[in-house]
Amino acid sequence: MDENLETINGCLGDGHTDKDWKITGEMLDELPELEIQDQKIFEYNQGSSPDCTLYSALGALSDLFNRELTPEHFEEANEESFKRWRVPGEWRYTKEAVDCSCDLWMKRFPEDKVAYYRISNYDDETIKKVIDKNYSLCTSFNGNSAFIKDRKEDGKIDEVHGWPFSYWHAVCLIGREDKKFVKDNYKGRKENWRYTNIYEIVPDISALRKNACRQFFSYLIVKVKDEAEEDIKRLNNMKNLIEKIEEHSEELIPLDSQMRESTHDEEYQKQLHVVNEALRKLKIMNEKKKTDIERELAKYFKK
Repeated sequence: MDENLETINGCLGDGHTDKDWKITGEMLDELPELEIQDQKIFEYNQGSSPDCTLYSALGALSDLFNRELTPEHFEEANEESFKRWRVPGEWRYTKEAVDCSCDLWMKRFPEDKVAYYRISNYDDETIKKVIDKNYSLCTSFNGNSAFIKDRKEDGKIDEVHGWPFSYWHAVCLIGREDKKFVKDNYKGRKENWRYTNIYEIVPDISALRKNACRQFFSYLIVKVKDEAEEDIKRLNNMKNLIEKIEEHSEELIPLDSQMRESTHDEEYQKQLHVVNEALRKLKIMNEKKKTDIERELAKYFKK
């Protein structure tokens, strides 16, 4: 392992797109609680700096199924990542690694179907609900010498660190006893005579995000029912479209009001009023439809 952690450049960012599936509302409430690993937390030691995104994703899958992985799992994922998007010596995005790792997991274990969802790193409430149910989140952060010094002092991140950053690293975020911890990818690392592959994060994740220490999003991997793949894809895509309509409707309704104040054309004002009322009704209908979709998607979660 490279002792100078500031040379780690394993992650360009989270790699999110507007097509990502997001866990919200009823889905979050119905997310099954996982059995906690009572005996140990599985720890791994990544092979090289650019591998951390894969170790974050595979580490979360290992926790999800409470199954310790072998070196062959990581070698297989590494080889596949080079076929898909990696170039030797380059680092990539968290989402790409999650997508690749989930595909390979389902090929290796056909009985274990999974899907993944995005969570905003500004949303502390959702993050807490997820890690309190014993899921590991795939996430990444920007670090610097102050971040390393803070961690070395007592095995915790106590401060909200800001720019400038000198490295980027993907990890797992986990919860234990109402606290949140990072499970790093460097098993056996010692700092001040203390093993620090697992260290506590004290500030809110949103505070770290606002100060640019955390990336924008984390990714949650969940178990789903075997026969659900096509329905899950269809429903999530519909949910995304509804959210886009909601977003644009919110922009248009105040614009309509401003337009009516700016014209003396009574016929035009009447038509704007009709449009405005239609948008309001559409908003109500979309909210109900989105809740219905969330409930339907929650039925496909598997314990």
